[in-house]
Amino acid sequence: MNPKYTLFFLVFLVFPFTGCYKNEPVPVAGFGYTGNNQFQVPCTVAFSNTSSNAFSYLWRFGDDSTSVLKNPSHTYREPGKYEVYLRAYTESQKEWASLIKIIVIKDTL
Repeated sequence: MNPKYTLFFLVFLVFPFTGCYKNEPVPVAGFGYTGNNQFQVPCTVAFSNTSSNAFSYLWRFGDDSTSVLKNPSHTYREPGKYEVYLRAYTESQKEWASLIKIIVIKDTL
């Protein structure tokens, strides 16, 4: 194969995959939460998303439930410790950041 055509072919294949990404700021994931019923079951927790430079979100509430809303709420029906996970994505979804917090839901007295 002629080296001149090989070089052209490689440049043609590489350019579309490396030259089209946006220059996006890196996201920072953050959230707070409040719960009703003194965090006793059943407890509805409202999540307040404080992420920056983010366009879309994935929440995991620690009990196999998920959400893609920016500020979701979730009802816990069983007592326990739950790892709440937030992943915040840029618009292109090439960059993301995540944060995990533990929520403790108590049994009723």
